[in-house]
Amino acid sequence: MTGFPETCPQSILKTITGLLALFILPLIFTVAAGEGDGEPDDTAYSFDGGVEFLEKVSKNWREEQECITCHTNGWALAAQPVIAPGSKEVAAGREFAQGYLASFIKGEAKPTGQYGSVEGLVATTAFLALSDARTESGVHAATRMGLDHVWELLDKSGTWEDWLQCNWPPFESDAEYGPTLMLVALGELQDAAKITVADQRGAKKLIAYLKGNEPLSLHAKAMRLWAASHWSKAVPSKSRRAWKEELLAARGEDGGWSMASLAGPAWKRDGGEAQTSTSEAYPTAFCVYVLLQTGTERTDEVVAAGLAWLRAHQREGGDWYTRSPRRDRKHYISRAATAFALMALAENESK
Repeated sequence: MTGFPETCPQSILKTITGLLALFILPLIFTVAAGEGDGEPDDTAYSFDGGVEFLEKVSKNWREEQECITCHTNGWALAAQPVIAPGSKEVAAGREFAQGYLASFIKGEAKPTGQYGSVEGLVATTAFLALSDARTESGVHAATRMGLDHVWELLDKSGTWEDWLQCNWPPFESDAEYGPTLMLVALGELQDAAKITVADQRGAKKLIAYLKGNEPLSLHAKAMRLWAASHWSKAVPSKSRRAWKEELLAARGEDGGWSMASLAGPAWKRDGGEAQTSTSEAYPTAFCVYVLLQTGTERTDEVVAAGLAWLRAHQREGGDWYTRSPRRDRKHYISRAATAFALMALAENESK
């Protein structure tokens, strides 16, 4: 995950870089967790294979990186109770996330870089809240600790201003992803368990922030639609209708969605390149799942076509590949894409 040392002579750097590009990097991207470039095998669709892939890469991330991120294992944590409720990964993912969160809140671990960062603590709390709701286990003590802590961290503006905004869309490119993610999670938790007055108060602040700030992308609008399915005051009904139509209209002729169709003005790849304009797994899986979560039936033509697209674009390794929206190195968003694809497909296929 790190580059070459700055002291490396330029001539040697060029030679090494060339050799890596020719021989090593393609192998790494193809073999390591199945996240390299390549065409899907449209005859190899396997729901169980997808679950197995997501379990493997989530376990590896916990052991090697020891953190929770939206691109890698965060959405997997939320997905596991939906896609494989009887799996040991449900408990393993929850236990790790609970320990990670508690260690920073209690001061047992000191924030370093992005470890223990605001977005890390808020997102981990949200994913645990989703997991609590979906496992119907009540509000776990670690989730409760996390919720109480994130309300203390919430800025007067109604968002977490220090949320990482490093042009790494869709999760780390603006200040509004955190509020929408938390509202989605808190909404599901409220449906399954009792939340506190402080939680309700926090939700009102998040909603006020959203009302005072226009969404910067179609992805942001979709997140607000999802949040509004739990908190109706978050988005006016007129905007909900308009944004849903916009989401439906963004679909490609092949039944999928592109990253470019969801992108905001700040969503630029390194070097200024625009986002990919052909259908990809993350935008398709995300849009289909949001449509399902906001009341669209699985039999609806748009949703059915999106699900068919997903079945046809799973790769042999079990994952749904998506090009990184920032740079062509590690395409970690493929893991979030796989989590959303499995959640969208899960209704009649999970065990």
